[in-house]
Amino acid sequence: MADLSAATQSPSVSSTSSGAEPSAPGGAGGPGACPALGTKSCGSSCAVHDLIFWRDVKKTGFVFGTTLIVLLSLAAFSVISVVSYLILALLSVTISFRVYRSVIQAVQKSEEGHPFNWLSSCG
Repeated sequence: MADLSAATQSPSVSSTSSGAEPSAPGGAGGPGACPALGTKSCGSSCAVHDLIFWRDVKKTGFVFGTTLIVLLSLAAFSVISVVSYLILALLSVTISFRVYRSVIQAVQKSEEGHPFNWLSSCG
């Protein structure tokens, strides 16, 4: 019975205990190694892996929730409508923040200046 299971096993699934394959420096458990990728260094694929397996629940929920909302919006409206509404929402948030900071500066009588002043300085 053991011979039958060994004969049906694919050639890519084999034991490396013979020492024929050299291991990469650092190994799979070394620093910078991604458990999902073996000896490859962590990069964007490990970040995607962490998102898929919900390692950071807040970040994953935000990414998947935003993606779901955008996909549902694109299913109901045209791309131009979705983009224009997103830009309108960003503009509304920016203006609200500017008014909020102006009111706080007036109440506290501080001279902090424009909150987006760092964007207007060239070079």
